[in-house]
Amino acid sequence: MTALKKNDFVVIDYVGKVNGKIFDVTDETLAKKENIYDSKAKYGPVTIVVGAGHLIKGLDKSLEGKNLGTTYSVHLEPEDAFGKKDSKLIKIMSERSFKDQKIKPQAGMQVSVDGILGTVISVSSGRVIIDFNHPLAGKSVDYEITIHKLIEDIPTKIKSLLEIYTNQSDFEINLNDGKAIIKCKFKLPDDLKKLLSEDIKKYIDIKEIEFEDKKD
Repeated sequence: MTALKKNDFVVIDYVGKVNGKIFDVTDETLAKKENIYDSKAKYGPVTIVVGAGHLIKGLDKSLEGKNLGTTYSVHLEPEDAFGKKDSKLIKIMSERSFKDQKIKPQAGMQVSVDGILGTVISVSSGRVIIDFNHPLAGKSVDYEITIHKLIEDIPTKIKSLLEIYTNQSDFEINLNDGKAIIKCKFKLPDDLKKLLSEDIKKYIDIKEIEFEDKKD
């Protein structure tokens, strides 16, 4: 059987649980059954690069050495999952700052402050205590992963990376003597092109990359 190694492109499905309750799943039917379905989320098998950080640390590391066509379970402590609770990420803010935005903070509410998402812990005496830790920080998690297949052809590998970084799939990939020409129907920011070029060259045997995208 083929065992996974670092930098392999692999297609997987997974189910994530905390205390036996599902919080993340790639299967749409199961998401609806467990009442965690998100209409904005994309469901179905996902492609990741082993060891590239496309999954949480412990889950990513667990893939190395596993065999294709298998399903396995892994238990992750907080430090290998969503991190330990950091007291420095618990902030106190004035309730007035929310009233100016016509927001009435309540315990359990999720709020965005300077683009960072946090959860209101309590509201008292004009003070709002907000936890900016990940909601699952400090918790142990369990995953069940099914490994479907390896991706080995270069155009599909490139398209997979593009989908991971843009959440879009409308790309055309052409290869010409070690050069990849990537055509897309929308404009990619220059900094994203730079990041994509670096990672494509890092994980795939490509010498040169050219983007042909929609012009303003």
